[in-house]
Parts: sequence; C-alpha cells; structure tokens
Amino acid sequence: MLSCFRNKKYKTKEEGCFLKNGAAMLEQLIHSFYGNCNLIRMYSKEELKKATNDYCWDGMAHRDWNSRLYKGVHEDHGILVKKFEADSSSYMDPLELITNEAAIASNMSKHKNVLKLLGCCLESELPTLVYEFPAKGNLSHHIYGDGQSLQWQVRLKIAIEVADAVAYLHYGMPKMIIHRDIKAGHIFLDQDYVAKLSEFRTSVPIPLGKTHVDVEVITGTHRCLPPEYAISGRTSEKSDVHSFGILLCEIFAGKRWDSLLIWFMENSNKSSSSSYNKLEFRQLANLFKTYLEANVLEEENKKQVVECAKLIERCLKTNPDDRPIMTEVAQSLRLIKSL
Repeated sequence: MLSCFRNKKYKTKEEGCFLKNGAAMLEQLIHSFYGNCNLIRMYSKEELKKATNDYCWDGMAHRDWNSRLYKGVHEDHGILVKKFEADSSSYMDPLELITNEAAIASNMSKHKNVLKLLGCCLESELPTLVYEFPAKGNLSHHIYGDGQSLQWQVRLKIAIEVADAVAYLHYGMPKMIIHRDIKAGHIFLDQDYVAKLSEFRTSVPIPLGKTHVDVEVITGTHRCLPPEYAISGRTSEKSDVHSFGILLCEIFAGKRWDSLLIWFMENSNKSSSSSYNKLEFRQLANLFKTYLEANVLEEENKKQVVECAKLIERCLKTNPDDRPIMTEVAQSLRLIKSL
C-alpha cells in the first residue's frame, strides 16, 4: 500500500511539472511567435533515461554552463538529449531560458544549418530538450580540440553555413532575433560536416520599429563580447556580426580567441594584459592575415586568406554602424569561396 502511495505521489509531481513547464512553453511561444511553432514530439522521463542509459557519464557529448548533452538511442535512431541544471549563481530564470530556446529552436528547425529540435520532456523539474544527433560532434573539438583537423575548404564551407543560419535568425523570422552567444561550442557538425547552429537560451528579439535592445544581464565570454554590448548591454544584429567575426578567426586559425589574442599582443609589442580594444582594428586584421600566412596559407587558397582577413576586419569594427549585416557577410564568404 505504501508503494502505491509513493507511485501516486510521484505521478502527481510529474503531472505538476508537466503542467507548469507546458504552460511556460506555451506562454513563450505566444509571446515570441504568436503561438506558432513546428510540431515536436513529447518524450517521457523513462524514455530518455533508457535512451541515454540513465544519463551515463560516458555518453556525455558536450557540456555548457548549466546544461549537459548526452548521446542517446531512441527507436533505433541517434538523439542528443539536453538536460538542464538549476544555476543558483545566475540572475536569469532557468525555466524562462529553456522555454526561450525551445520556442526559437522549434521555429528554426526547418533550416538545414540549425540543430533540429525533435521534442522535449516536460515531466522533470526543468524541461529536457531532444535534438537530432550530430554525428561529427561539436565544432570546437575540431578546430582547437582533440578532433580531426579540418581542411581549409571545409572550414570555409562551415563559415558560410553558420553565416546563413545567423542571417536567417535575423531576417527569416517574424521578428529579428539576436543570438547573443555565437561561438564554436554552440555549433555542431553532422555526418557530412554540415554546420548546425544551436543554443538560443539567451537570444532576444528586437522590438518592432527598433534597431537594438538594452538587456539587463550580459551573457557570453568576456573577452569575446562586442564593445557596445560589454559596456552598456546594448545588443543588435551588429553585435552578432562582431561575435561572428571572432568565430571566423577561430575557425580559420584553428586557435581559441584567447590564444590568438596573446599572439596578437606579442606581435604588436603590447603586453598580453592589454585589452584587444586598444589595438587598431586594421592592425588586428593585418596581424591575423600574418598569422594565417604563416600557418595555413597554401598557394591555392592565397587569395581567399587575404579576403577572409579583410572580411574579419569589417566584422570587428568598433563602431557597430561600420560592420556589415549578416546577409552581406554570408554573400562575401560565398564570393571568397569562388575565388
């Protein structure tokens, strides 16, 4: 009898979580997309526990500041299960962040360069999201980790695909949405090395008739933040362009931004403790060009390397108004690829 009581109590708790999480997700969809979304599947807690071997540590594919991604198998298909943890040090409501990601990801799922959201589980304290499984893992493992080194043309292809995804986020949705955290760790690769943009928890829409939004909580990697965002919390489509410029540096150089920053400082006779903002951006681009020439330049990609450095210079302009928009960036990368 006690066992029956426990099961009933457990079921009641699951139902409570389901109702709370479902209501929050619906509210977010109405707020952001007028209730519209692509259909996603509902998974049970037991299904996901079985699929991931009870979230076995060996099955962890990637981790972020308050989430863990696990490889799983469900109905003979690979899945990526994103399990969230409450972060007591964060000022942001974790449920709001998760429902924001689910709302945006579901509406972006038809784009070939976005990690497809398959479904979610609402029975736990925080919702669990289920994505398609990216067979080649995370981009960060390939460009500066233990993964296989990528050829220059593959890197250029990945850069174009990520640019397309960000451009769609800016211009292909009912509202312009700013990603706010574009980096290698938020990009995955499928079996054919097709890039898949992910992680929309902290993404924000630009109100109609506005060109920017001022946020209360600044998120992202400190030394990678666009200047205007780091100083005042003001974010716009040009903030994503700046972040994308840093990503281009990492993709093409195969180095973390911090490592490149130290190299830039050493080769510009500045101390590594200086801020990169003190460097002239033209000088930064020239230094990056020098780095590429010394490390990845080959006769067949010589023109492409030079043009990539010029594009990065434009993306990293201090004044947001001087940066191109993402559709221009994507088009420039295609032109570079054709050289």
